[in-house]
Amino acid sequence: MKKFLLSFVLFCCIVNNILLSQQYCFWVANYSDESFSTLKLREAGKYYFGSDVLPNDIISPGEVFWIKTGVVNSEVSDIQITKLNGSPQRFTWTGKDGNTYTEPYITLNVKEIHTLVLTSDEYGNLSWDITYEDEYGFGHPCDQY
Repeated sequence: MKKFLLSFVLFCCIVNNILLSQQYCFWVANYSDESFSTLKLREAGKYYFGSDVLPNDIISPGEVFWIKTGVVNSEVSDIQITKLNGSPQRFTWTGKDGNTYTEPYITLNVKEIHTLVLTSDEYGNLSWDITYEDEYGFGHPCDQY
């Protein structure tokens, strides 16, 4: 009986871990004036970013590409985009509290987004927006292979 109970508990833990670990896909539309060399993801709150997930070495202004996160245990991820010189791009946005923030990454719920849209202002500041629907007619990002 003890062996059965232990086996059942182990089986439940494995199934739970598989169900919690998923892959998410989303589009990135680079409508900024900046070219990027890397895009890295990490589970929000973790210390290190993973490896580069860009499909090519450089993503130029006007290019659109899709990202598949790899297996993650969290829907919320930090996204870091690196400029051609190797330094992280800094993002500027206004939070829900009305304060302006500038950080070398953005934190998003990658399960819910369809498209991450990157733009820049006349001063070269990179900003971002997200869509939850296929507003640009790209199709579903997980259908790309």
